[in-house]
Amino acid sequence: MSISNRLIRRGLAVTLLLSGIAIADDARELTWDDLIPDAGATEQPGDNAFDDPFAMPAFPTGVVEELNGVLVKIPGFVVPLEVSNEGKVSEFLLVPYFGACIHYPPPPANQIVYITAEQPMDLESTWEPIWATGELRTEFRESDLAYSGYTMAAQAIEIYEY
Repeated sequence: MSISNRLIRRGLAVTLLLSGIAIADDARELTWDDLIPDAGATEQPGDNAFDDPFAMPAFPTGVVEELNGVLVKIPGFVVPLEVSNEGKVSEFLLVPYFGACIHYPPPPANQIVYITAEQPMDLESTWEPIWATGELRTEFRESDLAYSGYTMAAQAIEIYEY
């Protein structure tokens, strides 16, 4: 009795899908506000907004160290960094709103997650939000588009359902 390659691939795809769901169920669901440290734990230059009327608005800096190594699930939009000839995205920035990092200035580093995908995803539309699940790291990363205060090796990526 022989099993076709097609059947094996289908079984593998179902196994990977179900394992991704199990990972996502165990993850701590975050919002973007969860990535901003308490005001007392960060430096905010220009405490008085009226000191310089032409200054850029001050954003809280720094990261939430307690999230380092935590399995999380966070929604956001994809800003591709690495796209294969087949249209697969393996490296991207996850950002809180559509158009971030494309229109300047980009969000602060603690509002950007640099993600590498274990399974490259199809880049069908960058305006469609996703859920990214994986172990969050408080690691500074620089790309051509922006600085990120967090990194993640995504174990699961799902379309965000409204």
